[in-house]
Amino acid sequence: MDAKLAQGGTVALVLWGVIGPIVGILFGHLLSRSWQREQWFRDKSHDDYQAVLSAVSSAYMAIVRLDKASTTSHYVPEMVQEVEVIKVDAFRVLRDRIFIAQELEFANVLVEWDAAVTNFEMRNSDERTFADRFSKLNAKLVGMALHPPKNPGRFRWWRMPRELANYEHGKL
Repeated sequence: MDAKLAQGGTVALVLWGVIGPIVGILFGHLLSRSWQREQWFRDKSHDDYQAVLSAVSSAYMAIVRLDKASTTSHYVPEMVQEVEVIKVDAFRVLRDRIFIAQELEFANVLVEWDAAVTNFEMRNSDERTFADRFSKLNAKLVGMALHPPKNPGRFRWWRMPRELANYEHGKL
């Protein structure tokens, strides 16, 4: 009986010697593939944040430049059309970011940017207020890019506002 048990243990060790490396290779491949996909997603998200930051910054600078030029002799009517194109592009970029769309929606980035631009253009706020709103929005976007909010999963209604509050209070 002991000989059969020893022989069965030997067979199990031989089988594990053959199957073990194959299992290890498959498991390593799955982990590597998962990590690469996660890294790819992070890279795409960073690219999206960079595009959003660039578009919003360009629009901000164009709006301020137009406002300053409107009181000087450097003002030409074509500047208004140029600024409108830049503003439309900024809004387009804010709306078509696939990888960060949910984060931007929960953070109300588009609403905040629209309110800042509209209030400034309607003369409901001054240049300083517009600059403050832009700075806060820029800081929020940079914080979200550097420390993306955790995937809210099923508790999106509860977790995402709490995650985004950290960016507004400067905790991240």
